Amino acid sequence: MKRLLTLASLALLASPAAADPGADAAAPMAKMTRQMWKRPGLDKMTTVQQVWTRTVAFDLPKPFVPSWRAQGPANYTVEYIPDGETSERWTRMITVSGTIAAGAARMGDAALASAVFGRPACPGYVYRDLGPTARPPLGYRSLVIGCGAEGSPASERAVIAMFHDGQTMWTIQYAERGALTAGFERQATAKLARLAPLLTCRKDDRSPACTGAAR
Repeated sequence: MKRLLTLASLALLASPAAADPGADAAAPMAKMTRQMWKRPGLDKMTTVQQVWTRTVAFDLPKPFVPSWRAQGPANYTVEYIPDGETSERWTRMITVSGTIAAGAARMGDAALASAVFGRPACPGYVYRDLGPTARPPLGYRSLVIGCGAEGSPASERAVIAMFHDGQTMWTIQYAERGALTAGFERQATAKLARLAPLLTCRKDDRSPACTGAAR
């Protein structure tokens, strides 16, 4: 959801253009994912990727494939779209992001979410904080952001699982565009739950959330 996240101050890298290295980086992953989708009866698969100190996992639905991937010194982004669409012309998108030090501000989840996502950034901007979800070892905060009236041709909506541990912030986001956004906010919690977003610990992670000291 690159346009919305740029406006919400979370787009960490520029929108991909023709011959974009981000698209090239995603191509091997996309090829492997397409091969997986050829398996009979497979309509979703658990996608796991190491993002800094944690492992991000979620259920990728068919026919999504990786379309763009980039990693910088403090930023990580992977986008997934339905096979046959592009990173500029898409109807649905799933994005995984990581930002080192984004969670370092001494504030709770609600304040951090508002600071990052809550600033009006486009006509008809929407920001909804749906509250926390406990899912050990590190729960997340659910958010909805968007532009324009639901269901209108130019509208976008995204529901976001935001994790942070006092140092790094991770997100798993599901976005839709145009007519698909009709009723999005009412269904946002269910849409996010279908992805089963999860952040797990590395074996050497000694942070309180991973050792159990914070539970």
